[in-house]
Amino acid sequence: MRLPLRSRFVKDSGTLLSGSVVAQGIAFAAYVVLLRFFTPADFGLCNVLFSYLEVLIILSTCKYELSIVVAPSDREAAHIARLTLRLNTLVSLLLLFLALLGFVLLHSGLWANNPLSRSGADTLQSQLLIFLLPLLVFFNGTIRVYSSLCNRYKRYKSVASGEVATSVGTVLFRFLFGLLAPLMQFLHSFGLPLGTLLGKMVGHYCYRRAAAGYLQSAPPAKFFPLSHSDRSLLAQNRNFPLYVMPKEFVSSFSANLPFMWLGLYFDKPIIGLFSLAITFTMRPANILSTTFEKVFYAEAAQAVARRQRLGSDIGRFVVLLGSAAIVVSALLFFFAEPLFTFLFGSQWVGTGYYVRCILPWVAVLVVTNSLTFVANIFGTQRVDFILQLVQLVLRVVALWIGLSRSDFRLAVLLFCMASAAVQVVQLCWYLYQTHRYNRRLNPIP
Repeated sequence: MRLPLRSRFVKDSGTLLSGSVVAQGIAFAAYVVLLRFFTPADFGLCNVLFSYLEVLIILSTCKYELSIVVAPSDREAAHIARLTLRLNTLVSLLLLFLALLGFVLLHSGLWANNPLSRSGADTLQSQLLIFLLPLLVFFNGTIRVYSSLCNRYKRYKSVASGEVATSVGTVLFRFLFGLLAPLMQFLHSFGLPLGTLLGKMVGHYCYRRAAAGYLQSAPPAKFFPLSHSDRSLLAQNRNFPLYVMPKEFVSSFSANLPFMWLGLYFDKPIIGLFSLAITFTMRPANILSTTFEKVFYAEAAQAVARRQRLGSDIGRFVVLLGSAAIVVSALLFFFAEPLFTFLFGSQWVGTGYYVRCILPWVAVLVVTNSLTFVANIFGTQRVDFILQLVQLVLRVVALWIGLSRSDFRLAVLLFCMASAAVQVVQLCWYLYQTHRYNRRLNPIP
């Protein structure tokens, strides 16, 4: 079986990509207006919050949603989905309790001299943002489960529709809060994350409607405790929480370190400039890689289950996508600063430097992340996890050097260089695994 590039792959990818392009096109167009309603400090604070969100989402599902696609039967896939939804609910409730506990401790005076207070995050509005985290985690987790169900059954139109609905909802609510911000000052802190939360709720409703029918084949179960069949099923898919979850957690944690760590020591406007650069480089790259990975994952899982070759088209795909990424990155490298200043105004001058730092990393990442399914279908998640640990160490060293010199720009530059180097190694590892698999099927005499 020759995997992409063929008509069905192009069609499925086009369906997913069209939804992502429309959704993110709406979001990007809205930035032209939103960046005039909100300041770099507002965006900096919002991205610090979202950096914690990206890490916590991984814990809320333990990455069990990935096993839905490769489950041997539809009944088992539905059973895993129900268990993952229950897990996501429990983790979200736990986070809500911890948020309440943290708020009480913060106001008890025990943390009066911590770095958060030095960064200005001790204001009441900033502290109250933490209560949005459990809700954001819950709705993001459910969307991931429902999206995996749709992916299993190749309901790509439903996934595309869900992405568009989420984006439209987020933009409308953010735009509304931006208009009201001059009248209600607290919306400068809450407007962006609250708009995101309401947009996720809209997306949750759309995804749930699309995937609800696939859950009916799952056996009925109480919310707690777990039955014997529940524990058995979770044990069968233990590689996902044992290897994929730690790998994703480390990857997400290290990717968000600039916001979580540097955000404690540098002003929020500087963080805002870097966050805008990340948004307009990483988000398009993630759209492409997530779209291709979803289609590749379903196709490759079926091919491996049937003991069929993955085909040489993966190599062609890497060459084509990598070449396109290099060309686009080269153009942005020279025109990023004037383009961002023209679109968003003079208060965003300086974003171009961070864009140029990020571009080499993005050019490799867009290809590598399209092939992350390789570790899941071949059961080599442990090596992926080791690579993520290496990347974390290199990123910590890079940021530490920048912090020791009180140089935010140097910290970002070294961080991006370390990230790009590990991505190159990971890409080579994925290509080697597919090549080794094909040789085992048809050994060379």
